[in-house]
Amino acid sequence: MRRGAWAAAILLAAALLGWRAARRSPPVPVPGPEARSRLALLEEILASRDDNDPRLDREFAGLSAEEKALFRAAYAARPRERLNERGTIVYLLGRNLTAPEDWAFLREVAAEPPCLSLADCSKAAAAAGEHGDEVTLAYPSLVALRQAHRAAAEGASPSEARSVLEAARTSKAPAVTRLARALAPGFDKKAP
Repeated sequence: MRRGAWAAAILLAAALLGWRAARRSPPVPVPGPEARSRLALLEEILASRDDNDPRLDREFAGLSAEEKALFRAAYAARPRERLNERGTIVYLLGRNLTAPEDWAFLREVAAEPPCLSLADCSKAAAAAGEHGDEVTLAYPSLVALRQAHRAAAEGASPSEARSVLEAARTSKAPAVTRLARALAPGFDKKAP
């Protein structure tokens, strides 16, 4: 899908989220220029398919609440089969865990139903090569769990980090539950 179509999809998702939120809370302001600029940069990097782009580590530290909300909307707007793009968004949001909604997002991702094939997450693969390995198919959930583990090791909210681990333990994706078992002891360690 072209970048313009992605931008339209993201704006539509943001509008739908805003509409749903407006039914329950005060109106959400239109994203400011800095938030839109960071989202545009993210879209540019994702379109390049270069997940080693150094800007991922340099340009996305200290995301504002507004920017994180836009990134979550971008995640939700992407087809589930865009596993690498979705995992990259989870990685960036997982480096900016400052509010309860940040942790809630990681919990939701960690507990997502498994993707069944690269061609269509809702259906088992029909042809060889469409299936993908179980790590690839669970990539966003694995990234969410790894980011929670990293945050716990750095001393961030132990109860929130543990809640992501608990969500991962309930996953139907074998790769996620295996990683949750392997990382569980690290959620109890305190930062030095």
